[in-house]
Amino acid sequence: MDASSPASLPRVLILPSSIGLEARTIGGGERYAAEYTRALARLTHAEQALFHDQQTTSPDDGTPTRVLRWTRNQPGRFPPLTPSAYRALDEYDVLHIMCFPNSTADGFLASGLLKRQLVVLTDIGGGGRCVSTYLTRLSHRLNPYRLAHGLAHLSHHAAGMFDSWSLPSMVLHGGARPAFPPDEGTFDGYALFVGRLLVHKGVLEVIQALPRQRKLRVLGRPYDPAYFDALRAAAVGKDVTFITDADDAELARQYRGASVILQPSLPTSGGKDDRSELLGLVAIEAQMAGKPIIVTRTTSLPELVQDGITGCVVEPRNIPALTNALESFLGNPDYARRIGVNAGQHAQKHFTWDAVARRGLAFYQTLASRRRAGA
Repeated sequence: MDASSPASLPRVLILPSSIGLEARTIGGGERYAAEYTRALARLTHAEQALFHDQQTTSPDDGTPTRVLRWTRNQPGRFPPLTPSAYRALDEYDVLHIMCFPNSTADGFLASGLLKRQLVVLTDIGGGGRCVSTYLTRLSHRLNPYRLAHGLAHLSHHAAGMFDSWSLPSMVLHGGARPAFPPDEGTFDGYALFVGRLLVHKGVLEVIQALPRQRKLRVLGRPYDPAYFDALRAAAVGKDVTFITDADDAELARQYRGASVILQPSLPTSGGKDDRSELLGLVAIEAQMAGKPIIVTRTTSLPELVQDGITGCVVEPRNIPALTNALESFLGNPDYARRIGVNAGQHAQKHFTWDAVARRGLAFYQTLASRRRAGA
């Protein structure tokens, strides 16, 4: 992999979190891997790896995909890759594992180390019991993922979880595709929450903080019936609309008309190991839509938003501060538009998928250069 020669650009295979073609779950982690793969494929040969127990075609979603065979639909503790899958891995220079530890990632790691391919890790959350988790329980020094060649972190917060690992590392952050042309955005006087309706997403606190006679739209799927009941009870007497079955077109429509968007997540544990938001994709998408964003000072969120310039950062569970932030945008449309312009410019500079892919490609090439130099 010579960085100066396009002909020697690396061939990259990316392992996302949900990898079985049957009953595959699509969440933020899967979206991240797919968007990164698409953008990287515009720079070099890149595909994501998905699995099936029979020969089948790739899904038609615009993501370059390599379908590999595994020995069962639900992997157990040992790598489920078939011999043909291991042979297919030979075609790549870089194996980029975006969810670990799990048994399939164990197989990728072993293959990469044995075949002297570069192995890069990105922790997008998740994982499962496998050989590597057993070894790590015996001793952290036995964790085989410490033998990888580099760490590409989602955020500076995520990087802090690996500060004891002596591996080259960098921060990718994330990107967003424009949901609509920038000049088509309107400010229709409502606040918008986007995300799963779970306790740590802070939806209840937003409803509680909503100023009187202001509008809130809550867009997300309820996963906890009791919590959803609590949200609806808190919304009684307030102008709150729940949208629980939105598709991509509806999501874009809601982004287009919002005056302010929120990602008010709550910490799920103390300190640097809090995994509630390894990367705040809603904060990135909101800014790409040219809208001001309100986030809490939780995990990765403050590093994505310029407080007072592209949005507002408040302390988690501080209802009065959240009320003031909402009123500052909903009660002052000119201010909301001005901050929205700043947010759009910030996103175009830092949060396009092409920029993320360029950072990733440069990291692969740096690792390859270190290997050639014997570092």
